[in-house]
Amino acid sequence: MSRASALYRLQELDLQLDQRHARLSEIDRELHDDALTRAIHQRAVEVEAQLKAARVSQQSLEYDIQAQNGKITGIEKRLYGGGVSNTKELQDLQKDIESLRRHRASVEEQQFEALMRVETAEIELAKTLEDLNHAEEEDARYKSHLVEERNRLLAQVTQLDGDHEVAATSVPTADRAMYDRLRQAKKGHVIALLADGVCASCGVEPTSSQMQIVRQGHELTQCPNCERILYAE
Repeated sequence: MSRASALYRLQELDLQLDQRHARLSEIDRELHDDALTRAIHQRAVEVEAQLKAARVSQQSLEYDIQAQNGKITGIEKRLYGGGVSNTKELQDLQKDIESLRRHRASVEEQQFEALMRVETAEIELAKTLEDLNHAEEEDARYKSHLVEERNRLLAQVTQLDGDHEVAATSVPTADRAMYDRLRQAKKGHVIALLADGVCASCGVEPTSSQMQIVRQGHELTQCPNCERILYAE
């Protein structure tokens, strides 16, 4: 095995490990993400508060109507009971009844509006709770799949770590130091294939002497442009 091929094998393993670690990080974020269900739950809390307020308002208006009815009944008893004979007082009582009836009609209209708010809130709350239940079920199913995928990836990482350790034993210390430096600088892509006489990473053609060294495989040669280590299969 040439020096470049040993590094190429190491790069393949590192890239596979990078990919799996990146996906594992993504899975961990998704497993802890419950933004959707929290948003729906918050909406359910808000609608429930609206429903409670509407019911309180409706009940308060009902008490008001009952109070108006009581006042009207009391005045009507005085008006028609024969106890009042003064014309002016009778007229005032009649005016009071008419005023109370107008107020009652206004309150009844408000009560109807409150009843509509109650019905609307009840419908919305039922729909929101249904959405919440559906979202929680979907979230549980999706996260169950994520856990399964995570377990598979962890098993693959364990296998790749073992392969990586074996591959690293065939790499000289100086070559490994160079590889690690370039790996950081080149975002993991250290080795570039020499394909059709050009660097597969940047497309620049090395000198003929460089190509010969690459094909012999005894020494490491870097691309004159991108500085990646050239490798000929």
